[in-house]
Amino acid sequence: MATKDLSVGKPWKVILLFSLPMILSVTLQQIYNIADSMIAGRIIGGNALGAISASYPITMIYLGLATGAGVGTGVVVSRFFGMKKMTEVKTGIYTAIITFGLLAIFLAVVGSFISKPLLKAINTDEIILNDASTYLIFYSVGMVFLFLYNVTTYIFQALGNSKTPLFFLGFSTTLNIILDIVFAKNNMGVFGIALATFIAQGIASIASLSWLFITLRKLESDKPKIYSTALIKNILLIAIPSMIQSSIVAIGGVLVQGEINTYGGEVTAGYGAAYKLCYIVINIIFTMSNALSSYTSQNIGAEHMERVKPGLKATFIISTIIALVSTALFVPLSKVFINAFLDKNALDTSMDIEKIVNIGSKFLVIVTSFYILVAVKISFDGVLKGAGDMRSFMIGTFADLVARVIFTYILSRTIGLEGIWWAWPIGWIFGSSLVVIFYFTKRWKKINETEPII
Repeated sequence: MATKDLSVGKPWKVILLFSLPMILSVTLQQIYNIADSMIAGRIIGGNALGAISASYPITMIYLGLATGAGVGTGVVVSRFFGMKKMTEVKTGIYTAIITFGLLAIFLAVVGSFISKPLLKAINTDEIILNDASTYLIFYSVGMVFLFLYNVTTYIFQALGNSKTPLFFLGFSTTLNIILDIVFAKNNMGVFGIALATFIAQGIASIASLSWLFITLRKLESDKPKIYSTALIKNILLIAIPSMIQSSIVAIGGVLVQGEINTYGGEVTAGYGAAYKLCYIVINIIFTMSNALSSYTSQNIGAEHMERVKPGLKATFIISTIIALVSTALFVPLSKVFINAFLDKNALDTSMDIEKIVNIGSKFLVIVTSFYILVAVKISFDGVLKGAGDMRSFMIGTFADLVARVIFTYILSRTIGLEGIWWAWPIGWIFGSSLVVIFYFTKRWKKINETEPII
């Protein structure tokens, strides 16, 4: 595995080249998720699409926890890598894998037992409840794979290698799509879709973790510790706020989903398809933010604080271009994109396809028109996370969440379903404004001058 020193070279070029494999990786990961919904909708039918859509916000809680674990690990590992302390790099990696592996096992057990009660709590339509529960239970059991893959991915990125995770994910995504189609056409229903995801996700995580261990043996160092209580404290200092932030944001998504589910199965299906399409772009920009976090952390560790600002500028410009191009694509072609999830010749034709398409396309038009706000917020988030200023990062994120949930319920009851869609950009306005203010107050800079995270 090649590693990369992000503290040398032109900032825009370093970040762009480093982030490209990460962008491809996260896009594949979204295709991974979309494949389940698209194949379910086109082959099995609208009810299957609705079932996967209903469980999706809950799976985002699990993904948020896994991502937070990866962020905490990545920031600390990248800081040591920037300092050229390879023994601490290895110790930190071993410590993180053990800690988060055990946490994932615990969450897998709990999640499998509470899947159906959670779906009932968010008003999931009885028609799709059993299928939604089946999908969510499989996803819960696969929590160990989810955590291990995300932690190893962030470790690779922290070491300046964003290509290796892409290779494993590409293989896994291809396998997932093939198994989805095979199982769906053999009348295995949502169970088959869930099983395909479980198998493919397991292969990706085991392969990625195995390659990481092979790689670590090639890094010259003194003998590392298998576990360090001191390092896990540093990792958790970043990981816990990230996990809380990600999971609370996902919980906000669950609360919004609960309101959406009251409108019926077609609305759930249309929103679910549009939501996944919307998050392709959001996650690409979020990946740029993660690249900036690794860049910021390495440069602070290497005592090149002056490189942080041009890195932010480059990330913001690239993210803005992505946002504007995406808006120009989604707005005029919204119905075309939603139609791709459905087929009038599917096995189950009980849902109104036209209604699903109209609902999903309206969501895309409203929400994607404000992608520029996402570019602002997530770019500035990258510096705050990479510098370890998790307080400022969390406040900005919580402001986005709280505003979105509050306005979801207010506008839903005043102007109807479209009010839920308008709550998204309102939340982004609150969140982006705060993180920009926090950046310019320079707390992120001061805490690294007086109280470095490690």
